[in-house]
Amino acid sequence: MKWSSLFLLLPVLFWGLSYIAIKVVLRELEPVEMIAARFLLATPVLYLIIRGKGLKVWPVEKMGKLCVAALLVFLHFWVMAHGLKETSASNTAWILTTAPIFVAILAKAYLKEAFNAYQWLGMLVACAGVVALTSEGSLSNLAWISSRGDVIVLGSCLTWALYTVATREITGKVHPLVATFWMTGIAGLVFIPYTLATSGIGVYLDMQPITVLSLIFLGVFCLAVAFWLWAEGLSRQSSAEVGTYLYVEPLFAMIFASVLLDEPITIWLLVGAALISLGVYISERHGRVKLHEHDV
Repeated sequence: MKWSSLFLLLPVLFWGLSYIAIKVVLRELEPVEMIAARFLLATPVLYLIIRGKGLKVWPVEKMGKLCVAALLVFLHFWVMAHGLKETSASNTAWILTTAPIFVAILAKAYLKEAFNAYQWLGMLVACAGVVALTSEGSLSNLAWISSRGDVIVLGSCLTWALYTVATREITGKVHPLVATFWMTGIAGLVFIPYTLATSGIGVYLDMQPITVLSLIFLGVFCLAVAFWLWAEGLSRQSSAEVGTYLYVEPLFAMIFASVLLDEPITIWLLVGAALISLGVYISERHGRVKLHEHDV
């Protein structure tokens, strides 16, 4: 295996496992409490990585937009976590795979980017996959009470699209690791004091060991280390090769959720997963959808 492949495979493995870790942490913490701590853990590790690579964290361009991006990425994680409380890790992973299509739609609406027939076809196929996955073969399961978690997770695809489109100008000016450092740091500075004031430090001191380990995994490995490795892999392989790895992420999530959380792998989950993958593939292969803009 090439080192560049390992740089991409490890983050995808971490991100696939992240859905299971989030489910574990949400048993004891509220979404705001979890995300604030996750960002607080990631920020110093990102700083050490940045210094090790010889990059500068200051001065930095686009600080105003970095502040906006920090709030948007926090909002995205918050919405997704609320959805994940009410649906499975497998459903969440597959639904979030459609995020690049939402990015393309938003870019068409606000940046006037092209959206061709293949992208519309891909979107329809992916939507059919989401319906199959959510309904489990019965349209009655699409009722708000039954599918609320899936709908909220689908809504987080929109928040990710808002974040991605809003930060496109930043990525051309600021190194991705530096931008991630500032976004996690700014969001942490805002929400950690809020969490301590509203929930108190006791919520963290009373956590079970498995929750502590899951939270450390989410902050250190799924955010800081994964983004560093992903940036290294992106610099070494083509976007087409990178896309292949992102298709594997929800597969990891589905397998680990079955083993660790006893989530069933049903025929409708497999059908939905296949349609979602096909829809995103059509949109990416024949359109302007960029799979690397998938929620990671």
